[in-house]
Amino acid sequence: MFATNRGLMLLPIGLMALLACNPQSKLRNQDPARAVERRADFYPGFVYMVDNAILHDMSLYDIHFVPHTAELSSTGQARLDRMSALLDVYGGVVRYDTRMTDEEMFNARLGHVAEYLASTGCNMDRVELARMQAGGGNMTAAEAVSALERGTVEPTGGSGRRGFGA
Repeated sequence: MFATNRGLMLLPIGLMALLACNPQSKLRNQDPARAVERRADFYPGFVYMVDNAILHDMSLYDIHFVPHTAELSSTGQARLDRMSALLDVYGGVVRYDTRMTDEEMFNARLGHVAEYLASTGCNMDRVELARMQAGGGNMTAAEAVSALERGTVEPTGGSGRRGFGA
């Protein structure tokens, strides 16, 4: 009985030793999306969907930079890699959506974005970089309040109800 208990106690220790001896991944500090060797069968459809979303808003956010620096993060590099191919074909405005008030940091970040896009072979003659809300400008607060005050459109016939589904 003592031998059986000792064997059971040694089993977890042996398993931990085996797990600890597994070779570590060589992909440290690398973008996990780039580390995938085999992609799911539905992956190609999502590529087109993501490309359409990127074409729509061409946006960058603070998360695409290393905090408190002007350097691009691996997330920012991955986004700009794909955006670069699209910008090279279609051109457009890269919108940096930020509430940052430090103009020196803002300009340094846009400078790094321009350098990175140029390094990927993107034709920068067709690209503009701007501080802008993602997807372009939307309503101002005054316009939103005005629309709210006007209310919904009166129906021209039908059910007599107002608003959506009338």
